[in-house]
Amino acid sequence: MPTYDLGYCGWSGDVRSAYGRWAVIAEMGIRLAWRSTWLRRLLLVAWLPAVYCGIFLFLFENAAKSGATQIILGQVGGAFRSIPEFAAVREAVETGGLETARHEFWALLLWLFFRHPQGVLMVILVGLVSPNLISQDLRTKAHLIYFSRPISTWEYVLGKATVLFVYLSLITVLPALSLYLLGVVLSPDLGVIRHTWDLPLRILAASVVLIIPTTSLALCYSSLTRETRYAGFAWFATFILGWVAFMALTARDFAAQGIDGLATASGRWTCVSIYHTLGRVQNWVFGLHHVPEQTTTAALALAIMTVLSIGILLRRVTSPLRV
Repeated sequence: MPTYDLGYCGWSGDVRSAYGRWAVIAEMGIRLAWRSTWLRRLLLVAWLPAVYCGIFLFLFENAAKSGATQIILGQVGGAFRSIPEFAAVREAVETGGLETARHEFWALLLWLFFRHPQGVLMVILVGLVSPNLISQDLRTKAHLIYFSRPISTWEYVLGKATVLFVYLSLITVLPALSLYLLGVVLSPDLGVIRHTWDLPLRILAASVVLIIPTTSLALCYSSLTRETRYAGFAWFATFILGWVAFMALTARDFAAQGIDGLATASGRWTCVSIYHTLGRVQNWVFGLHHVPEQTTTAALALAIMTVLSIGILLRRVTSPLRV
């Protein structure tokens, strides 16, 4: 364009609806995150535990058909020996209630799927994706370009949060629903759907419990600094130090009270660790045996953390605009 021919130029790109402005931010964030080779490898690894858990569902359903459920539970009992909820499955089998036993076993397996492999993968995935989402915009002043257009603070935050929503769904919702469908396909009859119809809804609820608090906290850390490495360090330090503190406090109470006080001790210190707090609430979501007081405390802790994180996030995002 000649230097003397300055002025308004026609726009040749696609015009998005005003209601989809946040989706443009999310789409760009998803594309940028997808460039990471480690992220793609992590998403591939996230599906492997579903195959492993599917083997247990296959063994249980075939044992239930042949009447050898007690034998199968005895064989897999070693893997679940340290899990208190497994006792409820044994009790249901001994009383002869296959419907209750099936629901308890499927719910326990899905909870363990969320609790261990996907819980650890969640920490790693968010640590890879979230630090760049807001801190990089603050460092490069890109957020000023965003807000020079008719974009509200909520649209900006929603677009950034959707990036984490999408990737976390790829390691929680989709693998868990695929595991459920795999169990249905491998079952001897479709009557299993009648006994477990509520589990897909519980999967969605457990995913929400996992995604919303962790996304809020991760974006809060990303908004507190312009250095990406600091945001990543804060994220990993929160989970690692919380885990270490929980294990140390629980071990101390176990040494003082013995095995009888272990469950009480672990429940008492649950809120020290975000990882164990998420597991406690998800335990309630899947309808497993739990202590109502401990679940209420854990849910309240997650709610407070989420509200505080969102409040700090919104204040940090809008602070450059209040000059």
